[in-house]
Amino acid sequence: MTLLYMSETLLYSCFSIVIGALLMQLVPTHKKPSLLVRERWLYAAVTGIAVLAFVPVAVLIAELAAGSSPLLSTAQTVILGFTIGKAWAFTCVMSLFFILYLFTFPVLTDKRFTAGGLLFTLVLIVSISWSSHAASLTDWTGVFSHTVHFTAVSIWVGLLLMSGWFAKDDANWLPFLRWLSPVAAVCFLLTAVSGFWMMTMILDVSDYASDWSLNYGQALLIKHLLLLPILLFAFTNGFLLKRKLQEGQAVHPKPWIRAESLVLLFIFVTTAFLGQQEPPHAASKESYSPLFALFYGGSLPPALPLELSWSSLSVLFALLAALFLALGIWGYMKKAAAITFLMSMLLAFSLYLALISGLS
Repeated sequence: MTLLYMSETLLYSCFSIVIGALLMQLVPTHKKPSLLVRERWLYAAVTGIAVLAFVPVAVLIAELAAGSSPLLSTAQTVILGFTIGKAWAFTCVMSLFFILYLFTFPVLTDKRFTAGGLLFTLVLIVSISWSSHAASLTDWTGVFSHTVHFTAVSIWVGLLLMSGWFAKDDANWLPFLRWLSPVAAVCFLLTAVSGFWMMTMILDVSDYASDWSLNYGQALLIKHLLLLPILLFAFTNGFLLKRKLQEGQAVHPKPWIRAESLVLLFIFVTTAFLGQQEPPHAASKESYSPLFALFYGGSLPPALPLELSWSSLSVLFALLAALFLALGIWGYMKKAAAITFLMSMLLAFSLYLALISGLS
């Protein structure tokens, strides 16, 4: 299973690199820092999409062939008969065409061909969304919601990766942040709306707290809590840093952009774990998450449904979360992005403990 989580995380990262690199090519030179992006990195990322998307297919083939089924016939059945297999076959073919397109046309120098590369990327995102949890439950409605969710996050992370890790200098940061902030806000809004939409398809929202006892519910809760560090960095990068640059202060935005991108990569890891878990409607209510069992204070199995209430311990953890939030702001005042990053993660962990200890 670890291989599946790693492959999913790397898959999302490959999409972000491709879409971020292509989008930044469409931005005028005076509105972005200078970037060092090589075409061979795009080849590697697109190849990675095809290879990494095959990992869950390969795992399924291996599981089905573990008995007496011949490996080749099992592979043929999965690729031609299962949605996950057909989605990968389409992804593989489109990736090959995309690589040929990158080899033939100057996508990093001619904006006309850059737009074509973005179209290929969108088609690949739709292909990956075809085999998602939401798509398996609601068909094309699920594909659409997952596509919107995946695209918005990939754009957001891609722009942060390009500016934070591939920028060669500190030029044009103020005009860059002026357009990045509203784009990031739109991406966050689309991510939240589409995420909630998929959430209503997969689980009963009114029973959200009870699902925390399952692996799926734990991953979803952690993913939601990681939005708090994202909001903290979005406020820092989109408002405070921009204001300092407008005032002419000496500020280096790259460490803060990198910190925000790292939080989003953690969300990728959580999403990868989430995508490999049985949703609540299919999971046994007695298959409790080991993480839940570690932090839940009561005896297992607890009575279902679980209810969220306040206890002295949950209040203590909530106050601790407020302290970490204050320390995160203090880290910004000290121009220490690493401190703010650490405090933001401890903020999310403290709120996690507050919620779990409040279940009864």
